[in-house]
Amino acid sequence: MKTQISVVSAVQALKPKAMEEGESVIVISDDEEMATGCFDDSSVMILDETSEKNDSNKTNELVDEELSITYSKRPEVMPHARYDCTTNLFSQTENETKVPIERNSTFCQKCYCYICDNLASKCPVWTTTGYCHCNAHKRSTFWKAWRDKTVLGGLEMFKFDLLEIDADLRQAEYNLFKFEAELSVEHGNFLMGYVTPLTNIYPCLCRCHVSYSKNSACSHCIAKHVEVLLYDYSKVFDLLSSFLDKADKERPKTAAVMLLGAAKHIATHKQPSSLRLPRNNNLKAHVTEALPLLLLRITTTLQSLLVTCDFNHSFSKKLRDFFQSLTLPLNCRSLSSSLNIIQWDDPLLMAVLRGQNVSGERFVKGKRETLCELIQVVQARVEKLREQKKYRELARYLKVVKSNNKMHLQSMRDYIPFFLCKAGDFQAASQSFFHYTSLFCCCACRLTPTQFTTYLKILRRGQVPVGKEPFLSTEWEPIKGANPLTKSELIKCGLKILYYNSQVYMHPDSWADFVQLACSSADLTEDGSLICVPWQEPEETFQQKTRDIASAILMELEVKRTLSIPRQFHIHLHNQALLLLVTQALACRLLRTSMLTLLNVVMAFKHNLWALKFLLHSIKFRPEALHLFIKCLLEDLFKAKDLSLSSQAECEFIGDFIIFCLSDSCPSLLQVSHQIVENLLCHWNEQQYPWQTYLASILHKCDMPHLTVSCRYLELKSKLNVSVETPPSSIP
Repeated sequence: MKTQISVVSAVQALKPKAMEEGESVIVISDDEEMATGCFDDSSVMILDETSEKNDSNKTNELVDEELSITYSKRPEVMPHARYDCTTNLFSQTENETKVPIERNSTFCQKCYCYICDNLASKCPVWTTTGYCHCNAHKRSTFWKAWRDKTVLGGLEMFKFDLLEIDADLRQAEYNLFKFEAELSVEHGNFLMGYVTPLTNIYPCLCRCHVSYSKNSACSHCIAKHVEVLLYDYSKVFDLLSSFLDKADKERPKTAAVMLLGAAKHIATHKQPSSLRLPRNNNLKAHVTEALPLLLLRITTTLQSLLVTCDFNHSFSKKLRDFFQSLTLPLNCRSLSSSLNIIQWDDPLLMAVLRGQNVSGERFVKGKRETLCELIQVVQARVEKLREQKKYRELARYLKVVKSNNKMHLQSMRDYIPFFLCKAGDFQAASQSFFHYTSLFCCCACRLTPTQFTTYLKILRRGQVPVGKEPFLSTEWEPIKGANPLTKSELIKCGLKILYYNSQVYMHPDSWADFVQLACSSADLTEDGSLICVPWQEPEETFQQKTRDIASAILMELEVKRTLSIPRQFHIHLHNQALLLLVTQALACRLLRTSMLTLLNVVMAFKHNLWALKFLLHSIKFRPEALHLFIKCLLEDLFKAKDLSLSSQAECEFIGDFIIFCLSDSCPSLLQVSHQIVENLLCHWNEQQYPWQTYLASILHKCDMPHLTVSCRYLELKSKLNVSVETPPSSIP
């Protein structure tokens, strides 16, 4: 009774508008219980069955104290399903398809077929035996399933609900329909095969082809000159590849359904029995070899879609269930479970991303679970987290995840320090260089010299390069809230990387950048570049004491792979002590083997000539190492003709360093002095090497008694006297 009152109240609310516009009032119920209990199982309720009256006739009938009907009109019947017709009674059955039940075959002009969604008068199988759509109604499981199948069309095999069908899925259905027609034709042509002579496959080498006609065959080789039926799957493969390319360009839901539809069709393809062609590079010609390639591409793309796209749980599950229901060829059975991907809301994965689990393992009811995923899934998850800029979660994930491809996973793990830098955690980034597991060594030992230099800039500047290839990018962006490493922390990290990584250790540019870092201050230019500062030269006793301590620190690093710098080491003259530590490490490098080029390393000292002198004194007890150092430097100087474009300060720096080498009367440096004099005489050209102009002005004023006994030195002095009388153009 309450339901009837609510409906009448709704009619009363609509009454004024109906009176103004002269429209019929029809109440349609979607509530099955309400329709069954109150309105004789009908979705169309007619308010008044009395004869139609003139619109001008009005009544004032008092129903009760709160409700009175002041206007009424016979309604017009709207389109409705056959089982809701109020004119023709409908008899319900569960699954009768043989004959119409009672008066179910009769219908009014507004009756619609429940299955076809079309007028009953246009239904082609309204009373056809085996179909009988006239008996269909929505309260039957059988008829509802039949309607869902009809409405879903080609999407019915995926078991989607009607509410899930949208424009993307309809587009996939349309694409699959066209593809099925094309594939049917191409696959039919494949099954027909083609006839070709056997000699086109296996050439006949019988002697008879030399003695007689080329096309004739003797009794010994006649069996080889027959025609055989062969099957080439290449055109089908090309059609499938083209369809997969098209799917890659569609929206995610459309692409996923297209890929699964293609997998369903090709899973049943088989190679007809025929003569086996010889193996060659054309893997797509034979079904046995082509199907794994196609299915692997399909599953790889689907894995990426399931990870990177925001599919709801129900949709993802239906995709996985459909693929698992396919009967794949024997050589592809391993792919059956390839779509069983860990969901983003998995408890173990969520704990790892939040930092609550640092091992990637957990025990559930005594059973150990490990975070292990296929490498394609790992790669897709990395791309998704990078897109979301969740760099800290990405680093946590890569630290613990395991995969079937260790080499590829290792290459992705090498980016952990970079992701931590992007997150602004430079302390954790510097520590992650040396993190290793039982399966992987630390990433510090695999850095390239370019990466080493880039990391030095990142950790010092507090900025990171942007782009897909960060180590090749020239654009940098600051990290908000980031605290770059202190100079001592950065030098400690850099020294460990140098000793862990032989490639970086041997590369001259790595040392040049490292020395430049030690010579710089905490201030940076506007573009973030380092500023080299002339540090005050410490006393000789301080340098000697620092050399001894630095040698002990480096020896411990080389033997134990640990580096600890005592606070007393750099509590006084902090910057000078760190520069001497780096210089002593460079000396150890030069004592091990010579470098291919040294000019950039020497120029990195710039305004700190005293540190370069410290370097020479550290290697002078090994005359062969000192000789190779000077030889390599002089070769670089006379090769670097573009040094003329350098500044006056750099030319003076080179000149002062050569003067120091010539003026030192130490026995080990005296031999080097003769080497320098000989090279200067052979390559003296102030026009080509402007630094020689400054050197000439100094040598002309200097008196070096320990070299006056050398004829070559006197010859050089005489050449300088001529040079001074006719000076060349000044240095810019």
